[in-house]
Amino acid sequence: MGESWIVSNLNAALSTWNDKLAEIWSLLTESPQTFKGGQVWGVMTGIHGALQAIGYGLLVLFFAVGVMKTCGSFMEVKKPEHALKLFIRFALAKGAVTYGLELMLAVFSIVQGMVSTIITQSGSCGRLR
Repeated sequence: MGESWIVSNLNAALSTWNDKLAEIWSLLTESPQTFKGGQVWGVMTGIHGALQAIGYGLLVLFFAVGVMKTCGSFMEVKKPEHALKLFIRFALAKGAVTYGLELMLAVFSIVQGMVSTIITQSGSCGRLR
């Protein structure tokens, strides 16, 4: 006796579901450098270079405004605690502008590792491939 239409529809739905989960799995574990052959990554790094240049300009501008705002005169900047506070703020902001892309990639790598571990430990990995 042949399969009923209910069983064949359920099998087709489960097959589609499994295919979509496999596609999601491949997207979650793919690095940005290899996505779509690296073309998207090339555009992103080009945009990052332009935004980094703008970020450096704004960093200098806001640093100067911050110095003028927090210190009434340049005599206050000569105090070690003020100078140290301004230097630390500048160094943190410069680090964020300079290493922003690397920090973002590190976060992506950590999240990908977590997702990989969760999927592997849940036992779903074998069914997706």
